[in-house]
Amino acid sequence: MERYVIFGAGRVGVNIASYLKHLGHEVSLVSRRQVESDKPSCASLIEKATIIAAAIPDDKLAAWREEWQTALTGKHLIHFSGATTLDGVAGFHPLYSFPRLELPAEKMKGIAFACPADGPSFEEIFPGAPNPNFIIEDADRPRYHALAVLAGNLAGYVWNETAKEFADFSGIPPQIILGSYLASVVDRFVENPTDSLTGPVARRDETTVHKNLESLSDRNNLKVLYEAFVKAAWPDYERNA
Repeated sequence: MERYVIFGAGRVGVNIASYLKHLGHEVSLVSRRQVESDKPSCASLIEKATIIAAAIPDDKLAAWREEWQTALTGKHLIHFSGATTLDGVAGFHPLYSFPRLELPAEKMKGIAFACPADGPSFEEIFPGAPNPNFIIEDADRPRYHALAVLAGNLAGYVWNETAKEFADFSGIPPQIILGSYLASVVDRFVENPTDSLTGPVARRDETTVHKNLESLSDRNNLKVLYEAFVKAAWPDYERNA
């Protein structure tokens, strides 16, 4: 059994803490309010722990380490950032969009972690956890995180913005209309992760793409995204149009 202290009681911290407890470890979750109101008790928790984790925003990590530098000496230090590297603090990034509430342990077990090339292994930091994990060199972390942003955050933004339009069209909650459609997109990806594109761009349907773009003339944010999509997936479309 390991003893952990996790700084940060947001979505990542809460879910990681719950998962580690399920795996049989002892975990203390420290919120920002607790740090501000009772710093000595936080230092006492650190003293008793073997692994200290920072589930805080990237731009706060260096200040966090500086603030607790003396107490952290001799401990395994980790953070959960995808893009940031910090000397002496190993990055273990969970590739997942966490909810506010705790995920079931079985769901947590399927989350992949990006692990550091230089530092402790995933098994050392999370003993007993069966999660898929892979190594990312420090120099590659910004690119890795950019890919994660494109795959998840960009897709999420597009879904959010188009959901508003679907709601206007139908008057029905967009999750009812889009739920099965977006699930089918994920299904096609699972079937063929590198070649799952369908629709007018995939089949080079010039007429439909042109009509799509014209129809978005009053929604510039969506039109710009559609144009960028066409430019990336069908580079010679402009010559054909």
